[in-house]
Amino acid sequence: MVVSHLDNLVSIEDYEKRNDRFCLAVCILGSFFLCLFAVKSFFSGLYAYALTLTLFAVGASLLALYFWRSNNRRVLHLTIATGFTVINLFLLYTGGEDNTGIFWFYTYPLIVFTLLGARIGLILSVSVYAVSVFLLFYPELSHLLATYSLNTKLRFTGSMLFVIALGYLMEVSRVQAQRSSHRANAMLKMMATRDELTGLYNRRAIRDIFEQRIEKQTTLAICDVDFFKKINDRYGHEIGDKVLKKVAISLQHSLRETDVVVRWGGEEFLVLLPNTDLKEGINIIERMRYELSASSFEIAGHALNLSISAGIVSADEHESWDDMITMADKYLYQAKESGRNCSFADIDEQLLEIA
Repeated sequence: MVVSHLDNLVSIEDYEKRNDRFCLAVCILGSFFLCLFAVKSFFSGLYAYALTLTLFAVGASLLALYFWRSNNRRVLHLTIATGFTVINLFLLYTGGEDNTGIFWFYTYPLIVFTLLGARIGLILSVSVYAVSVFLLFYPELSHLLATYSLNTKLRFTGSMLFVIALGYLMEVSRVQAQRSSHRANAMLKMMATRDELTGLYNRRAIRDIFEQRIEKQTTLAICDVDFFKKINDRYGHEIGDKVLKKVAISLQHSLRETDVVVRWGGEEFLVLLPNTDLKEGINIIERMRYELSASSFEIAGHALNLSISAGIVSADEHESWDDMITMADKYLYQAKESGRNCSFADIDEQLLEIA
């Protein structure tokens, strides 16, 4: 059967929207603070440093512009993470103004974990951390421009390792909580749109499905299990429920992947046949009806022969959903009045008997 968007267990739409907002915020705030510190450095006489920060600010602004024009999120995230890596290593290497640039490193895990996820974020954070340790503790080999005290180096490397570990655990917890929330929401949505007994779509869901899949050539049928009340009265409601399950399975097996079967209510089922004209739809419903009536079912030790009656309509002949349902009900009633185990369609109101 057709799989609707209602069945998606883990939606990524909210995650992508959150990351989009985060990317835009990083670009805008990054440009703002880089420009701010570039101006401060310029008036402090650090012209080369001011020029470098200005170039970084321009890059962040171009990323913000790219964000609005491109849907390639992965490239954008990697570009932002790369740019942020370069800026932080630059600040650590040069020291920034009064050797305070190193403190911006504490924002690094937050950015990369949010943009790239826990696994890639951890790899990148640990790699950059290793580079920073090399720069700090081997200044002769790395030609480090800034001068840091041993106490600053030890405090930075220890606290930075803690921030990376904490950021990783928080990202893992966030993803797990998000997945649990999505699963819970999907389960609630499924409970609201699925029939508990048969697992089919219920009456509440079908209108949305119809509006999504409506085409000029769409056929709809309402089917009713023949003499179901007698089955319930004779064998009990438990057997009646099992009969409905068997009928639901039989209908699904007789239809195409694109078709939709709905528990319409009680012993009634609605069948939606997208991209199907009335003539083809009649053939499909008739085949479905024949396969059910030709089968023998053994339910809880009882041999039962089951059949359905159907009223069939086409979207071509009706202006609205309500009109289609009204006419399908009318034709279903005529099929039942004509002896059951048959279909009635709106081709010159011709009764369709089993061949």
